[in-house]
Amino acid sequence: MIKTIDKYILKELFDPFLFGLGAFTAIMASSTVMFELVRAVIIKGMPVMTAVQLFILRLPQVMVYIFPMAMLLAALLGFSRMSNDSEIVAFRSAGVSLYRLIVPVLVMGLIVSFVTLLFYEVVVPESSEAAKNLVVEAGAKHTPKIQKNMFVPEHEHGELKRIFYARELEGGVMKGVIIGEFEKDRLAQLINAEQALWQPDKDRWVMKNGIIYLLSETGEYKHLLRFEEQFIAIKYTPADFYAGEKKAEEMNIRELSKFITLKKKMGEDVTDYEIQLNMKMSIPFACLVFSLLGAPLGLRPKRASSSIGLGLSIIIIFGYYVLMSISVAFGELRWLTPFTAAWIPNVLTGGVGWYLLHRAAKG
Repeated sequence: MIKTIDKYILKELFDPFLFGLGAFTAIMASSTVMFELVRAVIIKGMPVMTAVQLFILRLPQVMVYIFPMAMLLAALLGFSRMSNDSEIVAFRSAGVSLYRLIVPVLVMGLIVSFVTLLFYEVVVPESSEAAKNLVVEAGAKHTPKIQKNMFVPEHEHGELKRIFYARELEGGVMKGVIIGEFEKDRLAQLINAEQALWQPDKDRWVMKNGIIYLLSETGEYKHLLRFEEQFIAIKYTPADFYAGEKKAEEMNIRELSKFITLKKKMGEDVTDYEIQLNMKMSIPFACLVFSLLGAPLGLRPKRASSSIGLGLSIIIIFGYYVLMSISVAFGELRWLTPFTAAWIPNVLTGGVGWYLLHRAAKG
């Protein structure tokens, strides 16, 4: 009997879930991705086939926000239909509590959450990277392969240990290199080299044609050493310097975590990146939260219409993302921790869903 109930409720959720995926994809894709690409075709002369490819490659970025929406609509319409046909009353009369009836909804929400997380981890970074490369190849947007005027501070245990400057980096070759070495908060030496070459087999940089200026504790010039070739322990690889070109959506959780570690090593503020890292977990699990919210909302009468359910879902989703925007803004202002800023919308939305469910179960 229990398995039959679960299968029946899951069947009621499946069709509106598919309807939600299609409807919300059409709405979101048309209002964001397609609008931008149509402008690129008309104004910038982007080839139509390139625009079509970009549209397909950018869809996964939109889909991670659509899965929670579809789950909300599925729970809302599924329970609305059963409520209007008095099936919920029949279940409860047979001794099946509302808490028991919502179990398959939560299970489906959890499954969709993990699917969304997998989608976010695998598909989105790959498609985002492919879209960026396609834009570069098409000539619509130029991403320089040469880094210029790089200025990187290096900290250790909260203290400035080195200031690194390069006029230009191309591949594994740096030109116009200046390195300031610090000891106990004072500048101890300066290294000026024409270029530095990366040796990947030995995991090190080789400085070419330079001068090392040694400074006294008072900051006065003490001695200099000229060199044709000098090895120096710089803990950044060429890939580290180019890492700044990637956006958060182009990295999975592991890559973004490594990127944050690198930026911390450079002494940079990583609050925004830490918020993005936490949102890579919180957004997928919004599917579970919306399944908890949608089911009790669907118990209210006269909600079986797909158009009404779609409209109500859009209003709820709009409120959710407004709340998320406010929460993220507080996080960026350091009023909330990155974890709190990313998860507050889920906690509050889930709390509202549980309250509505508890009230409906008592009624």
